[in-house]
Amino acid sequence: MGRRRGTGRHYRGSTFNPEVDMHTHIRWLWFMAFIVVSGALTACGTEDSPVLEGESSLESSEAPLLGTVTCLLGTTTISFSPPITNEPRDTTVSGSGTLTNCLAVLADPVISGTTGFAPALRRNYTCDSLLGISGGSVTVTWNTGETSQLSLTQVVVQGGTTTRTTQQIGTVVSGKYAGATAVRTLVFVVADLENACASPEGLAQYTSTQTLVLTLIP
Repeated sequence: MGRRRGTGRHYRGSTFNPEVDMHTHIRWLWFMAFIVVSGALTACGTEDSPVLEGESSLESSEAPLLGTVTCLLGTTTISFSPPITNEPRDTTVSGSGTLTNCLAVLADPVISGTTGFAPALRRNYTCDSLLGISGGSVTVTWNTGETSQLSLTQVVVQGGTTTRTTQQIGTVVSGKYAGATAVRTLVFVVADLENACASPEGLAQYTSTQTLVLTLIP
């Protein structure tokens, strides 16, 4: 019986095993493929970065499509000189109030303000005139020192036996938030007005809660 040959062969003092060397070769190919793919991805990311930065800059420079300023707490006092009754008389009307807890969304921030309008003479004014449709202007002085001039038209929204709600709708004609739509809501106690208007002294003033919502549309 002849001598059995080995499965490996000698080459310069080492043994060559085709199966082991094939696995080593495959691992080497995978390593090289990883290096090539990683380099390609890095290059793509470098080329795309300026485009992404440009898009981000464009978005940040765009004006907001919508902004709001909402003041949900406030009061206002309306005064009459001389006091009004259920009988028509000429009187001078003035008012002042406060707004607090204001929240600005996509608009210059404010947190509070005061409201008021200059004394104005009203002819043949009665207590019923308080609930009618009427126009007027209101100035809001914000905590920032800036002012907004509002032009409003009053409409009755809801009547009740205990409280009455009226809404004044218009726009900011000048100053801060110019061009915004404005909705001012007043709620007062009906009995306070009725009792005073029916008395000989008449209604010298009344106080109501007020809220203000401004909507800015560029």
